Amino acid sequence: MKKLIIIGGHGNGTVAASTVEDLNKRKKEWEIIGFLNDFEESIYHYPVLGPISKESVNKYINDFNIFFLYTLITPKFREKSLNKLLDLKIPKEKFATVIHPTAVVSEFSKIGYGCVIQPLVSVGPGVEIDNFVQIFAQSLIGHDARIKDYGYVANNACVGAKVILEEGAYLGTNCSLLENIVIGKWAFVGMGSVVIKHVSNYTKVVGNPTREIGMIDQA
Repeated sequence: MKKLIIIGGHGNGTVAASTVEDLNKRKKEWEIIGFLNDFEESIYHYPVLGPISKESVNKYINDFNIFFLYTLITPKFREKSLNKLLDLKIPKEKFATVIHPTAVVSEFSKIGYGCVIQPLVSVGPGVEIDNFVQIFAQSLIGHDARIKDYGYVANNACVGAKVILEEGAYLGTNCSLLENIVIGKWAFVGMGSVVIKHVSNYTKVVGNPTREIGMIDQA
């Protein structure tokens, strides 16, 4: 059985852990040996193996049977979380991708490394999901869509066919995207939004139809 270390904590990290445990109910595939976390000593019944640091990673990196899952990417802490990920210098082949057993993923789609696909997600044919993408429960990704690195799709989002989510784009819960549009780099789409046109890089939009309410700090 492969072993897994989750980098993160309560929230995205524990949701990822639940997905892994659900997978194991079908077939024992992963053993979660613990978390890396800067603030806690344990997370539910899992131990915290150390802080999120290169020193902690180096204790496990040479074990061919241990893999990592990084769950800290969010728009609010974009620069901090990305720098922390890059500083760990974990080879891409050491990142796991986990897909919940109830997700429906087309055999004609492509999914990169470090991704988490949650319960009842539907991924259509021709979809390309890059690396470190998180897609939460009951979301639908239409055919031939593209989600680039660090994309975040919250629960019940509906992504139309041939939509492109640029690097780090964030979709809030229950938002809907018209087909053939582009959501810009690190753009933020608020919960319940209906998006019928392109969203520029680093832009915050909300509403039905969406309107711009501000910008994401690019620092």
